This record gives sequence, structure tokens and C-alpha cells, in this order.
Amino acid sequence: MKTNLFSMKKLALAMALVLSPVSAFAGTMTGGATMPEQIVQEATLIESKVTEAQQLVQQIQQYENMVQNMATIPSQLMSQITQSVSQLDNLASQAQSLGTAGQNISSQFQNMNPNFSTGGSSNYASQYGNIMSDLDQSINNALQTANMNPSNFLNQQQAMAAVTQAMQNPTSRNAILQAGVTVGQAEVSDLTQMAQTANTEETMQAAYLKKKAVKDAAAHQASQEAQNDLWGTGNTPPPTIGAGPLSNMQPID
Repeated sequence: MKTNLFSMKKLALAMALVLSPVSAFAGTMTGGATMPEQIVQEATLIESKVTEAQQLVQQIQQYENMVQNMATIPSQLMSQITQSVSQLDNLASQAQSLGTAGQNISSQFQNMNPNFSTGGSSNYASQYGNIMSDLDQSINNALQTANMNPSNFLNQQQAMAAVTQAMQNPTSRNAILQAGVTVGQAEVSDLTQMAQTANTEETMQAAYLKKKAVKDAAAHQASQEAQNDLWGTGNTPPPTIGAGPLSNMQPID
């Protein structure tokens, strides 16, 4: 009974975290890579998280089906559920960090390349922000669907207490687990959008840098040719005094 209660508290903590707004999560996951390597790393990381989110949603759906008619959950099964939900919580944090990293990369690239278009669909920093806001709203909606209005939780302890109480009976327990599934599905959707944004941004940045390199090379070539026209190439020696027709002229007495 003690082990089961301990597992129940661990699940309550994990669910309280995963059902809390994730706007507090921030940071970057790309490290110190240089441009344009950062956006390539970003896209690769996001794509790996999409697969992870899909697997977690399937796991939690399976657990939801298993426990919906159980009066009590065996401790071993509770531990498995706890692990999956904790991973889902961690993934929500990572998704928020990846979105923040995407914004930072976009802003950094724009600062380094002021002529890079940021209008319309090219405003990638704004796109990442919208995706993160959507995930935050999805989590709040999942809370409300589970009769756990986020405005009622002034601190983490209150959220934990509410989740612990809800896990005591099958009806509310199922609502909590369904909320976890909903959050996981939102993560899949938003991470997919984030991956699409990163891949499009990668393509656009690469095309811009290629075009810029061609333009810079042409400008350098034109400058070099203009300099050669003005000063010579250095291959043909300039005329010297006493050479040519003037050297045959006789001095005037």
C-alpha cells in the first residue's frame, strides 16, 4: 500500500507538471553552432521529437484503456504510467525550448543578414512564437476539459493536490489520462508545424546565402576589373622615359 501511494504521488507530480502551462520553459538546444549550421541542427532535433511524441501518445492511450475500469491501479502499472507521463512532461519542456531556439536563430540570422526578407511567410521568429502559444493554449484547454481550470492553481502544490484527488476514482482518473493524451497530440501537431517551419527556413536561408555569395563574388570581380583598368594589371610594364618615338628627337640648341 505504501509503494502504491508513493507511485500515486509521483504520477500526481508528473501530471501536475504536464498539465501546467509550459510558457516558463525556455532556453536553447542548439549550443554554439555557427550559421547556417544552427537551423540544420534545429530541424533535425525537432523531427526526432515528433517521433517521440507520437510514441508517447500511443503508450498513454494504451494505459488509459487498461485502467479505465480498474478500482485501483497496481503499483507496477502505476510506475509505467508515471514514466510515460514524465517523458511527456519533459517533451513539453523540450518543445518550448526548441521553439525559443528557433526564434533566437531566426533573429540572429536576420541581424546578420538585414536584407533577408522577414515579411509574410518569411517571418520565422513570429511563426515559432505562434506555435508555442498554440501549445500553451492546448495544455490549458486540456486542463479545463479535465475540470482543472488553470486559473484555480496559484502554485504547484495546489495542482498536485487536485490531480492526486482526481486519480482516486476511475471517472476522474480517465479524464486526467485523456488530458495527457490531448497534450501529447498537441505536442505532435505543434512539433510537426515547428519541423516544417525549420525545414522551410533552412531552405530559404541556404538559397539567400547562395544568392548573396554569387552577388558578392560578382561585385568583387567588377571591383577588381575596375582597379585593373585604372592601375593596370601589373603584367605589362608601364612606358619609361627615353623609350619610343620621343627618344629619337634631337636636342634643341
